[in-house]
Amino acid sequence: MAHTGQSEYPTGNPAYPTAPAGYPAQTPPGYAYSNQQQNVQQQPVQTVIVRQPQQAAPSDYMVFAIIVTIFCCLPLGIVGIIKASEAKNRFASGDYDGAEESSESAKNWSIAGLVTGCIKLTLVIILNFVLAASAVNEADEYYN
Repeated sequence: MAHTGQSEYPTGNPAYPTAPAGYPAQTPPGYAYSNQQQNVQQQPVQTVIVRQPQQAAPSDYMVFAIIVTIFCCLPLGIVGIIKASEAKNRFASGDYDGAEESSESAKNWSIAGLVTGCIKLTLVIILNFVLAASAVNEADEYYN
């Protein structure tokens, strides 16, 4: 085969072969014919901003519940911690009414634990005095 100076391959992009007779020529995407008009109409951009009034987060009573758990009543304090955590999570998810409800519940459980711990402490002190008085009374009887 003699080389004549012409390529055996068509000129242009082989991915876009020349169009058959009677059809317009194909152009790669992003290119336009010089006589082709491009009608591009931009739509107006509408931005809608919805603002809800910022509400203060209800107190979750977490510190109170932890102190009650450590020093007063473990079971009631744990329930208070769970409710305090629930109040924080509900507020973070946007459920303000649920957060208020859980906050109030955490406070009530923590107060119940505090009261239970105070009653328990009072009974232990009274019992110690009674036992100490009884021991002193028995010692007096033994030595007399």
